[in-house]
Amino acid sequence: MKNIKQILSVMIALILTSPTSSLAQEYLEQASEADLDQIESAINTIAETAFKQSAAETGNDFNLDVVWKANTLLPYDYLGKALPSPLSFITLHAVANAPNPEKLIYTWLVDDISSNKDGPELQGRGKDTFSVTAFQMAQFTHEIRVFAQDDQGRRGSAVLNIKTTEPETYFYIFNNDNYNNLAPDTLKFTPGRESSLMVRPFYFNTANSANLEYDWRFDGKKEENSNPRPEILPLNIGENLVPGTSANLRLELKNKKAGQNIYDRAARTAEIKIIK
Repeated sequence: MKNIKQILSVMIALILTSPTSSLAQEYLEQASEADLDQIESAINTIAETAFKQSAAETGNDFNLDVVWKANTLLPYDYLGKALPSPLSFITLHAVANAPNPEKLIYTWLVDDISSNKDGPELQGRGKDTFSVTAFQMAQFTHEIRVFAQDDQGRRGSAVLNIKTTEPETYFYIFNNDNYNNLAPDTLKFTPGRESSLMVRPFYFNTANSANLEYDWRFDGKKEENSNPRPEILPLNIGENLVPGTSANLRLELKNKKAGQNIYDRAARTAEIKIIK
């Protein structure tokens, strides 16, 4: 306890810029342990806030960038970025344009830092990688802040916003073991024609497409898919179908491993129209 009192005495004197630190020492000698805990917490908060404000107001001494990735599902040949869906995992990596970046002290903050009573989510030397779980609903924007500082006091900082999204799924025309164009909302077929639709899911909170459950329905009636690949639905247009008739095709796709995450699902509809 004596060491804590001495440290707090010095810190209070410095914060108050008082030339008579004996007053602080006298107060601390009479303070209870609960009072000391409160003072220590307040000083930590002030110091942390001062560091953040200083980095924001004085600018950076070196550039600090952040790259990130989400662990959501993408088609194997899709070259775009995986976006975070509700409760998915986001990994962030700070890239500092400074000597010996592995020796920098990093501080990671997420969302409303003023309500972060326990301090930074992660802080420490060499802690240039940080992971966070996305919010449980879509269209929520996370604000990620990272600060880095070397032993000489030089600093860098970066801030970025990451928005959660809903899983998505799309229909593609599938012929001869190849998917071609994105299927339109209205699919037109002549009687007797055979074709197939292929589903391509995006941003589900799983790394394995085998965890997805496909529910195909024609005009609300469940359609049993005979294809061993559940993402491909054969379409056999009967020869006796009358041109001008149509049916509504709907796919509901959900993650079987999602548990209580009701947002890890997507749906797609299309109209099947018979033409001459």
